[in-house]
Amino acid sequence: MLFDSMIFLFGFLPVSLILYYLTPARFKNLMLVFLSMFFYAWGEPIHLFLLMFVTIWNYIGGKYVAKGRRRGNAKTATFIVLGIDILLFVIFKYTGACLQIAGNELSENRFLMVPIGISFFMLQNIAYIIDVYRGDARIQKNLLNYAVFIMMFPKIVAGPLVSYSEFEEQIAKRKLSWNKFSEGILRFIRGLVKKVLLGKAFMEMFEVFNSFSANQISALSAWMGCLAFAFGIYFSFAGYCDMACGLGKIFGFDFPENTDYPCLATGIMDYWSRWMSTLWKWFCSYVYWPLCGGNPSGIRGFFALVSTWILIGLWHGMDATFVIWGIYFAILLYVEGFVFGQTFEKIPVVIRWGFTMILLMISWVFFFSSSIGEAFSWLKLMIGIGGHGFIDSRAVSMLTIYGFLLFLGVLSGVPWTGKIYEKLISGEEKWKTVLNCIVYILLFLLCVACIIQSGSREFFYFRF
Repeated sequence: MLFDSMIFLFGFLPVSLILYYLTPARFKNLMLVFLSMFFYAWGEPIHLFLLMFVTIWNYIGGKYVAKGRRRGNAKTATFIVLGIDILLFVIFKYTGACLQIAGNELSENRFLMVPIGISFFMLQNIAYIIDVYRGDARIQKNLLNYAVFIMMFPKIVAGPLVSYSEFEEQIAKRKLSWNKFSEGILRFIRGLVKKVLLGKAFMEMFEVFNSFSANQISALSAWMGCLAFAFGIYFSFAGYCDMACGLGKIFGFDFPENTDYPCLATGIMDYWSRWMSTLWKWFCSYVYWPLCGGNPSGIRGFFALVSTWILIGLWHGMDATFVIWGIYFAILLYVEGFVFGQTFEKIPVVIRWGFTMILLMISWVFFFSSSIGEAFSWLKLMIGIGGHGFIDSRAVSMLTIYGFLLFLGVLSGVPWTGKIYEKLISGEEKWKTVLNCIVYILLFLLCVACIIQSGSREFFYFRF
């Protein structure tokens, strides 16, 4: 069930809100778990059993790890619990994916399909066990509360990744208010606009450029196609994060921000602090820092960084392009942090920003290409090799057609546009409040019209 589907917007969500707000406070967690189970089962009912099993397994495993810490044998319990977690993760995520890549008819088996959101809920289970082992998180003695942490439907599909320690208090003690509810509704609508209107439009734009044969693409067209994909992924993912955060507020929770205008990044490290930041934080905490052994600038640190980014690439998919994509970012981060070091900060901001954007465009080529050869072919087109020159009439025509969309993407991808709007409508005048309501209602209706006309587009990270 997608957040931007009619069944969710006019069926599941309103019914869920009514049931949740009518439920007495002491039973709200139970209601939220039931709603989340129904939400998850809607897509693939058989995979609900996997979600329930790993939730119960890690809840019990966490208790044994905590008991082991008191007895001095926590490593054995941790090894067993994490071993089963990783085994299940590999089997369900990569066996089905490999069969689908190979075209094996077994991949049509619904049990072997990649469970929705498995990368997100498994990483949170793993993080919980490690935190309990380290003593960074208290053991959760209530299975229902732990189920809320893992299963909560606003974040189960695409995050954000939330550590148990920062979420624990909200599970037991959270306050519902009209201000929080209304803020959540507005945040959800903003996310819906990004996902349905902008994300969909840019992905359709990319498909147009991607459908051209090599001899029809000039360098300008190749760059526009790459930019369209980058905008499409950004608005789809940022929109989904906004919708998740909005839903979280509606149900009384505050999620960490997962995106922070990555198009303003002035370095690769800055970019990963702005884009999927909770994922990078997770891999830093549980993979990179343990591997580098406190020496990030040395040889061990370099191999730790490469190993971490290969895992991040494989987290996205089994294709070789994702491995190259991961190695590419590992090298960029090492060069920026340890080769240039403090010298990098002395480079003018505009130059750092421009160079960062070029490097990111190159990375997206490996992200959308189906093979390494296809990726390098597209990169050649971007520098005018093997295509239709640097600029041609087709590229000019496409720029004319999609120029306004690109301009709209730039305006929507920077914070100043929203701040100007907020400043214009801020104040106690009633007409400003009414105008703001009208704007959001019209945007919501426009999204609904778009969904009715062309349906929901599956989210890129939906099967992660």
